Amino acid sequence: MKDEEQDTFDYAPDIPAAPNPGDTQAVSWQASEYIDHEQGAKWFLGLIVVTALVATAAYFMTSSYFTPATIGIVGIIVAIAARHTPRQLSYELDTANLSIGGKKYPLDSFRSFSIIEEGPVSSIELTPLKRLAAPISVFFETTDQDKIVDVLEDRVPYEDRDLDAVERLSRRLHF
Repeated sequence: MKDEEQDTFDYAPDIPAAPNPGDTQAVSWQASEYIDHEQGAKWFLGLIVVTALVATAAYFMTSSYFTPATIGIVGIIVAIAARHTPRQLSYELDTANLSIGGKKYPLDSFRSFSIIEEGPVSSIELTPLKRLAAPISVFFETTDQDKIVDVLEDRVPYEDRDLDAVERLSRRLHF
C-alpha cells in the first residue's frame, strides 16, 4: 500500500518552471556612442574649400547673400560636429530591455535588427516599430557579438540590410 501511495505523489503535471533570476541572459559592455573618425588638417581644409565653392556657386545662381551665408553656417556646424568626441556609454541587454546609458528601450518595440561590421568595432541597428522613430545603433567590440546576438535573436528578428546612400557617403567622408 505504501508503494501505491508513493506512486500517486511522484506524478507532477507539466507546469513550466518559474524563471530563475539567475537564468536570465544579460550582457553588459562599454562602448563609444559612435565611431570616431580622426579628421586631420586635410579634412578640415577640404571642408573649407567645398563650403566656399558651394557658397560661391549658390551666390551666382541666386544673386542673394542669404543662401551663401546659410551654406557657410552649415559648414561651420559640420566642422564643430566633426571636432566633437564621442562619449563612452554603458550598454546592458537582457531578455526584455536594452539599456543605453541608463535609458531603457523595450525589445518588443523593435521590428528587426541588423549587424553592421566596421572593422574592430561593429554595430547593431535596431529598427523601431513606429514609423517616424529613429533607428537605434548599438556599438560593441566584435568579440562580444555572439553573446549580444544570442540574446537579441530570442526577441527580435534578424534582417540582413545594406547601408543606405547617406551612410555610405558618411563612411566615405570619414564623418
